[in-house]
Amino acid sequence: MLIARIKKGKEGKVLNSYPWIFKDEIMSLEGPTDKVCEVNVFSAGYEFLGKGFFSPFSSRAIMVLTNKDEELGEGFFGRLLSNALRKRERLFSRPFYRLVHGEGDRLPGLVIDRYGEIIAMQFRNLIIQQKREMILRLLRDIVKPNGIYERSDFEMGVDEKIERHTGLIFGEVPDSIEIEENGLKYLVDVKNSQKTGFFYDQRDSRTFCRKITEELSLKKGLDLFSFTGGFGLNMACSGADAICVDKSGDDLEQGRMNSVVNKLDNKLQFVQSDVLDFLAGFEKKDYFDIVVVDPPSFVKHRKELPHGISLFKRLVEGTLPLVKDGGVLGLCTCAYNIGIDHLVESVRRSTERTGITFSHLTITLQSPDHPWLVEVPESLYLKCLWGLVEKE
Repeated sequence: MLIARIKKGKEGKVLNSYPWIFKDEIMSLEGPTDKVCEVNVFSAGYEFLGKGFFSPFSSRAIMVLTNKDEELGEGFFGRLLSNALRKRERLFSRPFYRLVHGEGDRLPGLVIDRYGEIIAMQFRNLIIQQKREMILRLLRDIVKPNGIYERSDFEMGVDEKIERHTGLIFGEVPDSIEIEENGLKYLVDVKNSQKTGFFYDQRDSRTFCRKITEELSLKKGLDLFSFTGGFGLNMACSGADAICVDKSGDDLEQGRMNSVVNKLDNKLQFVQSDVLDFLAGFEKKDYFDIVVVDPPSFVKHRKELPHGISLFKRLVEGTLPLVKDGGVLGLCTCAYNIGIDHLVESVRRSTERTGITFSHLTITLQSPDHPWLVEVPESLYLKCLWGLVEKE
């Protein structure tokens, strides 16, 4: 058993259930440190703080999973998985949700999406990846799925030796899975689509988009970075004709299929284009009643923040002229390092000396199957700012 002592002043975050201890926060290590192993964590004065796993291959050297002195075996992981399942079953009447959301479910690095009887999952760090077979056994016992598909082929900069895998793990997984959200059907391709197949995290934002489109009788919509058309479908369901823009032809084709299965194909148009190019080339001004901008993460590290803010400003500057007086703009970010204040600043800087005002409607966050914990600030990553655009 490895024994770790952390530097004075770092005890509080561990006792407050923050899961990560970084290399430069470790005072000393007693025991073998050449591989991933279990670790007991103590303060500089040898007060027991928690228990978890050590990785010599990452700057996030220790993953603390509990503040108790307990076994970290199948019983422990099974309890966490069962707790996650019970939480979702209380929140959702149908089995379409993110089942495990990393730190939000006290299982950092583990992502599991449930599509009825099909599971799609990612292992996002070496520690959790080494628990792969045990987690699969537990999932089969607790959830009893018909098929499990792995999508550990994510693209991100990491400083540890993660093996990236994709493929069938268990049972059978069809090429297309039909799910339902708020009365709309979506066809999901867990094998080839982005990440684990579908962005459940925007559930509440899609619901608001649909609600505001209906309440304000909005007739023309624009869904930028549309993926498979989630926002556009909700606009169309509420009576609007909408254009969905994305650079991925495969995602747009999936969106077209979604429009057909919902009998909304007569209200949706799909355009394959870079979003900034589309905005620059769209000739009609004051055309849309509602526009949603939901780009991929521009900012994966804090040092990229100025670049990300600049891109948001360009997007808002390109979008505002197309929004009618009294129309709605929804601006989203899935980057932890970009906060609501940055979105507000992007709008403020884009409306300077234009005679345009942006009047707040609401803020939507990631849906509750993507839980964020106040003890883990970076677990809150998705924010959407919604407002009325008013022009002089």
